[in-house]
Amino acid sequence: MSDDDTPDPSARLTRNEIEVPGSPEAVWAAIATGPGHAAWVFPADIEPQEGGAMVIHRRPYGEDADATVTAWTPPQRFEYEEPIGPDAKPLTNEFLVQARGGGHCVVRVVCGFRHDGEDWEELVEGAGDGWRMSLVVLRAYLTHFGGQPVAHLDASVSLGRPAAERDRASAVLFDALGLTGLAPGDSFRTPAGVPDLAGTIEHRSPGYVLVRAVEPGPALYAISCFPMADGAPLSANLLGRLYRTPGDVARREQAIWRAWLADLSSTFEQ
Repeated sequence: MSDDDTPDPSARLTRNEIEVPGSPEAVWAAIATGPGHAAWVFPADIEPQEGGAMVIHRRPYGEDADATVTAWTPPQRFEYEEPIGPDAKPLTNEFLVQARGGGHCVVRVVCGFRHDGEDWEELVEGAGDGWRMSLVVLRAYLTHFGGQPVAHLDASVSLGRPAAERDRASAVLFDALGLTGLAPGDSFRTPAGVPDLAGTIEHRSPGYVLVRAVEPGPALYAISCFPMADGAPLSANLLGRLYRTPGDVARREQAIWRAWLADLSSTFEQ
């Protein structure tokens, strides 16, 4: 699949794009290599060739996924297909990198089904929303931390509430973190009783905030509220990418955040 193809009428695809700093080679390294992929989205094992094996490590947000590299044209095009079940075509994720003047590139992600996608609209829309949020992390990573070693801080806690209550649940989450009313570029610090975090708002959209932290260390924290699967209850989710941070520090902070999110989720049961 390429971005210029005319899809089959039964195809279901989402398209997202973002402009990021860096040469095509630097952007490719962030997208199509294991260390680069892990620095802004999920850890992944990627065999660098068409037909190569790929394993995406999504825990705690979901199960690990086996995929197959279906296009490998450095530094312009990387595509992989992920099986989603015996009765469906594989889900395709295609990355297209195009150089733009001034040392920038445009990254496009086309995600969905080439054929027979009529019954999978919700899955495709959810995946497209996920890539839209992830591309914002990619831009922040390449802008501030490109190529730096990373440690992970990941947490996801079910709130036990239906997706229809996302606005209310998001408001509770962001208010508790002291993020209510803040816009990109604003500085912040979490209030007392919340894990220590201070820095700058990078991006904000409904149910999603990306912050660039300076305390307790240099990091990106993507904080969101949405279901992890079709029909699943809402989750409060934290994807933290901590740069130049020892692994034991990341594990300590992860335990603190997981405990706090668990306490927060209990308030939705009352």
